[in-house]
Amino acid sequence: MIQILKPIFSFLMFLIVLFFISTILTITTSYPVWLCAVFALACASVVAWFAWKLVSGEKTSIGIAVISGALILGGLCFIVGFLSPMVFAKDTNQGPLIGIFIAAPLGVIIGAISGYIYASRQNTGASAKEYI
Repeated sequence: MIQILKPIFSFLMFLIVLFFISTILTITTSYPVWLCAVFALACASVVAWFAWKLVSGEKTSIGIAVISGALILGGLCFIVGFLSPMVFAKDTNQGPLIGIFIAAPLGVIIGAISGYIYASRQNTGASAKEYI
């Protein structure tokens, strides 16, 4: 079962972060489109690799866990905050701003904290098992 979940979960996280980063960069910066696409692909690839290791149960470093947690939860919160006002309240023109200014920053902060907690518990659990 886990062998089936690895590629599905990794690809889903890849798409979420790709949409999140490319949309934020396109809206908020004046960088060329190719540069935004390259940066979004790089971030999405790191997150897909982390998601693969997460489902496998492999050990990850704290830095990668913090960055990936921030991008994953930030992307999920961004998508929910950005797209749900378009679905539920079609007549509001400022609904997607909830995703940009409220949901995404909170998701990034909470995701970074969660990634740190996950990696630190994973590292202390492994070091405690080594001593036993």
